[in-house]
Amino acid sequence: IGAINFTPQEIYNKIKKQIPEFRINYNPDFRQIIADSWPNSIDDSKARNDWSWNHKYDLDKMVNEMLTKLKNKLDSELTITV
Repeated sequence: IGAINFTPQEIYNKIKKQIPEFRINYNPDFRQIIADSWPNSIDDSKARNDWSWNHKYDLDKMVNEMLTKLKNKLDSELTITV
């Protein structure tokens, strides 16, 4: 949870590196008020210590995985079977 924290601008920049023509438009809605009430960071040190928890994804890996899965999904949906 604490390992993956990003803004819309940061994820946009990561996607744009792989898809230069990518554009984004977003308008925060009522959920932004909820998000603004959350702490700026989450201390996961006890989970790391007690459960040996460690994150598998950072923003770069998440974007790579997301784009790969989307590409595979779109490619399979666009394949015409005869």
